[in-house]
Amino acid sequence: MKKIALCILPVVAALTGCATGNSYLANRNTTVEMYHIFDIKTMAGTNVLTKAAADGLAQNTSDLNQTLPLQMGKTVPVEPGRFVIDDIGAKLAGSNTGIGAMMQMAAMQNGGVSIKAARCDDAVWTSRAQRTIAGSSNLTLYSCLYKYQAGYRLNTYAVFKKTEGGVYQISRTIANSLVGTPEQWVNKTILDTVRAIEKATGAKSVRLEGQPELTELPTGILFGKN
Repeated sequence: MKKIALCILPVVAALTGCATGNSYLANRNTTVEMYHIFDIKTMAGTNVLTKAAADGLAQNTSDLNQTLPLQMGKTVPVEPGRFVIDDIGAKLAGSNTGIGAMMQMAAMQNGGVSIKAARCDDAVWTSRAQRTIAGSSNLTLYSCLYKYQAGYRLNTYAVFKKTEGGVYQISRTIANSLVGTPEQWVNKTILDTVRAIEKATGAKSVRLEGQPELTELPTGILFGKN
C-alpha cells in the first residue's frame, strides 16, 4: 500500500499542484483584428496594381475572391477613399429572420464576438482572401485599392481566429518557431502584397497607419505618421 501511495503522489502533484500546467492545457480561442493602410505614389494603370496585388495575396492564401467595379462616369478624386468596417453579425442579429437568430447564437458561442467585414465603397479593386490552418488559425483578409490623383491607397483589414493551449499546443509551438505565429503570417501576407505592387510599378510605398504595429517592414516601405 505504501508503494502505491508513493507512485500516486507524483501524479496527483502534476495534475493539481501546478496551476500553470492546467492553464496551458485549456483551449483558448482568440479573435484578432488588424488593419494597415499604405500610400503608393505611381501613375501606373489600375490593371497593373490589381494584378500585382492579387499575385501577392495568392502567395500566402488558399482562396481569393476579387472584384473590379466599373468606374463609368466617375472622375478620379483628389483624396482617396477609406474602408469601413461593417458589423454584419450585429445587423443580422437584430433582424427577425432565422439567419439573424443563428448569427446571434453564433456570437454568443464565440464569446460575444460578432462577424465583421470591410466595405470598400468607391474602390477600384476589392478582394477577400482566406487561409485556414486546421487546429491553429482561420484568416480572412480584405483589401481595398483606391485610386486618386496622386496615386493609389491600399487599405487592408484582417480578422482571424487563433487557437492556443490544449493537447496540440506543443506541436503549434514547434510550428510557430519554424514558420511564424499567426500574427506574423498575417503581416507577411499584407507585406508580400505591398512588395508585389512595388515590384510591378517601381514605386515605393509608405505605411500611413495601422494597428497593431508591424513588427517587420521590408526594404523600401517607409513609416508614415501613425
